[in-house]
Amino acid sequence: MLRIIISLFIIAFTSLNAISQSIDYNKVILPEGISDISYEEKLVQLAWQNHPANEEVKKSVDLAKYDLQISKRYWLEGFRMTGNLNEFNIDPARDITNRSQFFPRYNFSLALPLGQLFTNPVENKQSQLRVEMAESKVNALKLELRREVLSAYNDYLMFQEIFKIHSIALEDAEMNHSIVEESFKQGEESFDKYNTSNTNLSQKKISKIQASTDLQNSKLQLESLIGIPLEDVQ
Repeated sequence: MLRIIISLFIIAFTSLNAISQSIDYNKVILPEGISDISYEEKLVQLAWQNHPANEEVKKSVDLAKYDLQISKRYWLEGFRMTGNLNEFNIDPARDITNRSQFFPRYNFSLALPLGQLFTNPVENKQSQLRVEMAESKVNALKLELRREVLSAYNDYLMFQEIFKIHSIALEDAEMNHSIVEESFKQGEESFDKYNTSNTNLSQKKISKIQASTDLQNSKLQLESLIGIPLEDVQ
């Protein structure tokens, strides 16, 4: 009984630890400048760098951070500085009656509305939340983009293998048909067998064409995500 309780405790602790693990989004999409990465990670990285749809979400974080900076510096608007230039403060020697004392060259003032002292901290928190929301959208996009790119790459690899299989099948059908055709010419094979072989060859050709089309379309889909031809990926 004690062994069962200990096992359940270990399972519960392991599950809780797994749930509490946070995602490292620098591993979801590796930062620029990191070398010696896998081909798949390079594709994900290129898609993040090059796809125009990502720019709006990225810039939303910058905009939110600018708004936060503005909100934090709002109290500076309470400071005022004015200047007053006239013939007397420009040339004090001409100010015989000392009139410039009523018109100083510089004036400084500070006015902070009491309401702003209470509302500005709240506005700062709102701006901080907007930054966090914008960053959450970026992170969500990273996860979705990674899934989309790797899925497209898996499709490309699948269609590549299917194309190879159909290519080999076509080669076998061509070789078999040439044997049947030669035997038919020598009267060793029936017309039905020759016709069946010819039909099989035609079907294999069509299958290869379809496989080639699927392969090229999957390549185009992947290239539309990464922004460059696959041949240029280094």
